[in-house]
Amino acid sequence: MTAKPERSEKKESFQHHLKEISEILEWFDAQEELDVEAALVKIKKAAELIKTSRKRLGEIENEFNEVKGEVE
Repeated sequence: MTAKPERSEKKESFQHHLKEISEILEWFDAQEELDVEAALVKIKKAAELIKTSRKRLGEIENEFNEVKGEVE
């Protein structure tokens, strides 16, 4: 059984994903003439990062609601 990542590791991962998405957007903005094949690779990477980030946001929301429930 693998150890569950610490919250700080998940935060870094989430932050890293946001940074990567931002870098992909900057790459698209910098293109004068778009390389369609390179763009497809970047779009696929961005889609995976967005999917993973949405999942993590759902986990964060659940954790927040648990803490909120304990306080109330």
